[in-house]
Amino acid sequence: MSGLTKSELLRRLEAAGMRPSKALGQNFLIDANVAQRIARLATDTGGDKFIEVGPGAGALTVALAPLASSVLAIEADRYVIPILFDVLAQRDISNVKVLHQDVMDFSWSDGLEQGESYCLCANLPYNIAATLIVRILEEVPAVGRLVVMVQDEVGRRIASEPGTRQYSGVSAKVAYWATTKIAFSVSPSVFFPQPNVESVVIDVTRRAEAPISGATYGLFSDVIRAGFSRRRQMLRRSLAGLADVGILDSVGIDPSLRAEKLSYLDFLKIAEALVGSDRGR
Repeated sequence: MSGLTKSELLRRLEAAGMRPSKALGQNFLIDANVAQRIARLATDTGGDKFIEVGPGAGALTVALAPLASSVLAIEADRYVIPILFDVLAQRDISNVKVLHQDVMDFSWSDGLEQGESYCLCANLPYNIAATLIVRILEEVPAVGRLVVMVQDEVGRRIASEPGTRQYSGVSAKVAYWATTKIAFSVSPSVFFPQPNVESVVIDVTRRAEAPISGATYGLFSDVIRAGFSRRRQMLRRSLAGLADVGILDSVGIDPSLRAEKLSYLDFLKIAEALVGSDRGR
């Protein structure tokens, strides 16, 4: 099956009288080899139900659909949807359901089949990538894996380890829910228009462990937020008013450390200690 080329994309955009939207973070993938590589990675564990966010004109959709039993494609731009339908129809692809919807407003409980497991496979709009990944992990347990292309800086931040320059609150939150690895890098030349940054494909696999209680997770998030809002300060100061030195000592965490040195397990220890304290009641 032929992939979506740059010449086909440009022809279709011109015929529709549209241009890529900066507001929607549109950089259309135009390299079939990259699309196929992403699709093969996403299907290497045998899952066959997929969600694609921001399919655009369908470069990744065309590569993914033949390997899947179904693809739910969620697209915010109503102007590009007719192009997507036409691209799919001309290739006799019938297992893709296209929804015109802003994914940040999507009702996952209503939109997914109960009892099914999904992989989210997408060239994510860069302006929502980190926020969406965290939201999916927090709110959509049916999505067990995410194979997504994101801005290089974002991907490396999500996959980073404690003590590294890129490590952040997002890194710690994602690490609680999942393991993340950098699959491969992607050049700006495979997009139209070309972005000013490199991209990476990351493979995010949900952990099997049951999540902690809502109360503990709320405190876990609070501790991460406080620690990284003043990341250059020692914990004794950045967590003041939330977790005092006594709490930190009780779980074996040095109050002179900075948040960037703590693993998600360290943040979790603090949150669990707070649950039984006055702060957690």
